[in-house]
Amino acid sequence: MWELLAELSEREALVRIALLFAAIAALTGLGALVVSKFRGSTKDEERPTSQMLSNFRNLHEQGELSETEFRNIKTLLSDKIQEELKDSEEQG
Repeated sequence: MWELLAELSEREALVRIALLFAAIAALTGLGALVVSKFRGSTKDEERPTSQMLSNFRNLHEQGELSETEFRNIKTLLSDKIQEELKDSEEQG
């Protein structure tokens, strides 16, 4: 690539380098935009803990989770549900 730039006049080389940097900046900006859209959507679509527990219960019933795995998840989510209920009572 540098050999190609060496064959060009100084002005042409600077123009090509500037265009290359502009393209890189545009692609970086586009990438940042795409990432921010995905990050934003996961926050907006966050499901309540009780819905998550129902989904894990379904997986357990379908045989995708063992009894031990489901029990561990249930314990963790039950604690979180209790915290959410306490928070909602304090706010409301």
